[in-house]
Amino acid sequence: MTAAAEIHAGPPFLGRARDMKRSLTLLLAGEGIGYAGVSVRAVALPALAVLYLDAEPGQIALLACAAKLPALVFALPAGVALDRHPLRTILISTNLTAAALVSVIPLAASLDWLSMPLLYAVALALGTVATLHSAASLAAVPVLATTGQLHEAHARLTSVVTIAGTVGSALGTFLVAAVGSARGFGADAVSHLISAWCAFRIRALPAPDGDQAERRSVIREIREGISHCADDAVLRPLLLALAVTGIGDGLISTLLPYHLLAGVEVGTTGLGMIMGAGSLGGLTGARLAPRLARRYGTGTVLVCAWPVYALMHVPPLLARPGPAWLAILVVSGFLQWATATCIGTTQRSVQQLTSPVRLRSRVQQTSLWLTTGMVPLTALAAGVLTTFTSVRTVMAIGTLILILSVAPLWRLPIRHLLATDEGAR
Repeated sequence: MTAAAEIHAGPPFLGRARDMKRSLTLLLAGEGIGYAGVSVRAVALPALAVLYLDAEPGQIALLACAAKLPALVFALPAGVALDRHPLRTILISTNLTAAALVSVIPLAASLDWLSMPLLYAVALALGTVATLHSAASLAAVPVLATTGQLHEAHARLTSVVTIAGTVGSALGTFLVAAVGSARGFGADAVSHLISAWCAFRIRALPAPDGDQAERRSVIREIREGISHCADDAVLRPLLLALAVTGIGDGLISTLLPYHLLAGVEVGTTGLGMIMGAGSLGGLTGARLAPRLARRYGTGTVLVCAWPVYALMHVPPLLARPGPAWLAILVVSGFLQWATATCIGTTQRSVQQLTSPVRLRSRVQQTSLWLTTGMVPLTALAAGVLTTFTSVRTVMAIGTLILILSVAPLWRLPIRHLLATDEGAR
């Protein structure tokens, strides 16, 4: 029996249950505080490049690519790392490493050493650390939550991250204006230190099994995870839908801010309204997802929410300048993120409940690789396509791809999952 399984085996001792609940609370608190800092950085980093280093649009795009590229390269190996090293150790070490890397920015600014190559290097290193950290935090949820609480735990994590992202973005905007972009990174460093302290206090995360068979090569273990996803009747259509969604999302999200500002002329205030509605929608979807899954079944939630999510990308394509269209975009932004988080928490629970414990981390990372790992590639593809056609046309292609992503969900047995708990093996 694996160490993770032993936590849920045997009599439900009150002390164990209390320890798991406390550990889950610490995990959620640490992730929320850490993500608030990341959101501060998301505002401060491009501001620093533009305002202090006079970066050009191509340099800003390269900076964004540097931050996202590690997800493509390291998402799959991260799944193997989670099987070989204690999750608690990974959470602590990645937070401390991130705090150290972030501190390089204000230090370099004080010494007048700031440069775009330095920002590229820091963004690349932070992206690598973030890939491993997010993998560990997601893998810790099914260990700290019982089977019946898993969907609710993922919903809570999504809610915490959504709120933290909104607060962090607002804080980042304030800090950039009040103390400058470089000094604003101090808040990010402090947030990672607090997150590391929360992870240090988590006691219910077991170490990997010490009696595992001789370890195989990383490539072979990655291949085993991918093969399981390809062979499993539930995971295969689900991950195919996620992969297609990732391509469509990448094409749209790369161009959407430019389209809204330059094409629809919503202005910075309108863009803020749309983003705020999206945050509220994300929080709403995360909280409703477990209730909807209990009432209608996880399969029903997925096949109903997914097409709504795809169709909510149509209004931006049709939008024209004016207050009426701005109101429509606010509503569509709310519904888009509500369905997105509803899908995210539900499919993540299905993945973890239908995967063997020994393969759970590798399945999780295969899924992330198919979605977030494709972001830098689809971003580059969007840029290339706009040289041959219009921004609206590229976004229309992305929307069509999103609509097509629904098709795999109608294959057996996704739509027959009656509830998240019943999907467990």
